Amino acid sequence: MQNEKASRTALVIAASLVLLHRDPEHSSLVSKTSADLCAQMLEMHSLQTHLFLKILRQGWFRPVAKLIERMTIPGILLHYILRKKCIAGLVRSALINGATQVVVIGAGFDPLSFELHQDFRGAQFWEIDHPATQRHKLRALAEIRVERLHFVAVDLSASLLDREVLLKSNFDPTQRTCWIAEGLLMYLPPDVVSSLMRTLKSLSAPGSHFAFTFMEKQRDGRIRFDSQSKLVDWWLRGRGEPFLWGTTRGELVDFVRPWHVIRFFDHDDLRGMESGLAGQPIARGEVICLAEI
Repeated sequence: MQNEKASRTALVIAASLVLLHRDPEHSSLVSKTSADLCAQMLEMHSLQTHLFLKILRQGWFRPVAKLIERMTIPGILLHYILRKKCIAGLVRSALINGATQVVVIGAGFDPLSFELHQDFRGAQFWEIDHPATQRHKLRALAEIRVERLHFVAVDLSASLLDREVLLKSNFDPTQRTCWIAEGLLMYLPPDVVSSLMRTLKSLSAPGSHFAFTFMEKQRDGRIRFDSQSKLVDWWLRGRGEPFLWGTTRGELVDFVRPWHVIRFFDHDDLRGMESGLAGQPIARGEVICLAEI
């Protein structure tokens, strides 16, 4: 990722949420709050994203977007939104069952912490992200009151997460925490992912949870979505955001220790979350893992 520019992946996912909310077939999968916050970030980010937002809101663009999806990663839009819906449910469950802190690592333009901040008045929230992405997000949402939402700027691709930085922002390691790393770890080298796991463990009270996603390594060792085209490989490399880490479910159980894996959620589990998705493609290759200390 370029140092002064927000992550292209963050922009793509924000645009996807806006697009799907306006699709009559899938609008119920994206809350109006999420879609509005993403639209606000696209509107404020740059002239290019402002103009693109206008295009997203045009009915004629929907079939164009579906054609682009078929040419790149078929089913990726449904994967994005069902992934988010699953993780949001896991975090809400953790908060209902006693967690008092939520930390989103690599938050991008995801509005989840803003929504949870409104719904859980007794909890504290943190977002850890690249300084450039975080700066654009804060500027776009400057008028929203977020007195219990803390922002920590860290470029995880260039440096390890320093636990002291989080502690200085009023994070309390004696409280049960729900950590989130959605669509992030595949962009980090294996040693950085391993270090992050250990750091989060050192900051976690018993009963804390970690909801994260990882790419399942293919049989030939490649790290990609099953249906991903070479065009996407080229785009990710060209934007400086290639996939660097992937694993198998069996390997992951040992890799994340002392975290204990509770459950995996794959594309079949995501499909089962909503009725009416039979026959619709959902991208396969990224898996959600829920782990506990």
